[in-house]
Amino acid sequence: MVDAVIARPGAAPAEALVIDGGRVGYVGTAGEARSRYSGAEEIGLAGALIAPAFVDAHTHLVQTGLVADGLDLRGAGSRTEVLDRLAAYVRQRPGRRLVLGQGWDERSWPDPTAPSRAEVDRAAGGRVVYLARVDVHSAVVSTSLLDARPEIAGLPGFGPDGLLRRDAHHAARAAVGELTTDAERRAAARVAVDAAVRQGLGCVHELGGPHLGPVEDLVRVRDEGRRIGLEVVGYWGESASDEAFARMAASGAVGLAGDLCVDGAIGSRTAALREPYADAAGRGVRYLDLDQLTEHLIACTRAGVQGGFHCIGDDAVAAAIEAVGRAGAVVGREAMVAARHRLEHVEMVDVAELGRLDTFGVVASVQPAFDAAWGAPGELYEQRLGPDRARLMNPLRSFAAARVMLAFGSDTPVTPLAGWETVRAAARHHQSRQRLSVADAFAAATIGGHAAARRSGGRLAVGERADLAIWQAEPASLDADGLPRLAEDVPLPEWQGTVLGGRLVADRDHTGAR
Repeated sequence: MVDAVIARPGAAPAEALVIDGGRVGYVGTAGEARSRYSGAEEIGLAGALIAPAFVDAHTHLVQTGLVADGLDLRGAGSRTEVLDRLAAYVRQRPGRRLVLGQGWDERSWPDPTAPSRAEVDRAAGGRVVYLARVDVHSAVVSTSLLDARPEIAGLPGFGPDGLLRRDAHHAARAAVGELTTDAERRAAARVAVDAAVRQGLGCVHELGGPHLGPVEDLVRVRDEGRRIGLEVVGYWGESASDEAFARMAASGAVGLAGDLCVDGAIGSRTAALREPYADAAGRGVRYLDLDQLTEHLIACTRAGVQGGFHCIGDDAVAAAIEAVGRAGAVVGREAMVAARHRLEHVEMVDVAELGRLDTFGVVASVQPAFDAAWGAPGELYEQRLGPDRARLMNPLRSFAAARVMLAFGSDTPVTPLAGWETVRAAARHHQSRQRLSVADAFAAATIGGHAAARRSGGRLAVGERADLAIWQAEPASLDADGLPRLAEDVPLPEWQGTVLGGRLVADRDHTGAR
């Protein structure tokens, strides 16, 4: 590949890249490449940008694929519109027995009340329905779903009107996994994997858990990834036990980490806060106590696998960080660093505590798109938390300043699979003091994702696996490292193709992955 701009932040500029046996064999000048590899096939990419493939460090790809074929409720302006969309969806698919929807957000509705179970029943004609809020930490369900799983009615967070939060929502979400077939879930995984490579992704971290779906989903996603060369790193979010370690191993997962939830989400008011929400009573919910968190990290460290948690609210994040310190006091710093435990989201954190994460080698797996979606003045964070706490959310530069390892993800289907959009969100954080440089953000979206999985990658360097994406970008929009400046008024690079393991697996001239 010659006459291109090759993005290698911190390295000498290059215009040619040679792939040899699925790995990078040379990066440098076009003349030297032609001299060393005389007779090799040459692909001219004049004006193209070649960059390492992105890593999405937090995905739920089966759910993403199911949503792609389900009911899109994003942008619905009222509960009436949600019900109208549901009724129209059912009419267009008369044979569908299960309706999955996602994306409703009541905050801007004239009446911010979710549709009732009775209204959903009427609109869906008695079908099994699960309609998740945009953050997927609460949902409205139909009577037929509750009839199929009557135990949900006895769980915390159950609402007789059909709105479920907390444990009741977890159980309903798990029930969806049991009510869909292997073929349906494999097809969903295929759709999402193909979409991932068309975003320039070369690796995803697939996060499963009992409340998300069956452990077999990790196998399904890995199988679909293997089909086209996408690396899939699996995590199973269950508290450590002999049985949990066995499930992890059988699924091919590398750790008991990811979506093992300490708390919920800001939007559903289930994130655990130290002080009450600004727009409603209550401080959210904690699902695990400090002893449980500590014991989990100790067990994972001794087993030599990654542990970790989903934690969003400041109370939950503080508990997770305290557990890191307590576990470290038991097993030792060296063992903790070797385990490379993970915290997912970490949206509300006392920056004074970040040094403890660096001390024990803990990864912060975060989502810059959350700030892009909810960090603007008057948006979700300010509504739920008030302006003072909202200004402290997702402190990306503070993480970097404390030398905490950062890995970027999307939490798809909460926010879409993305590459450059993720980098831009970090570089254009709503709080200017928390913005990362484009180079640092790009590193977190590439090198950081590989490092978070305890492996190397994310660089276009000799010997590395040839995972790269080809983009079209205006030369004037690139900096000295070959990275887009990501100014607000300049379009993002346009995807042209993805090469994984040295093989072109998808390109813009084909509708799907090759």
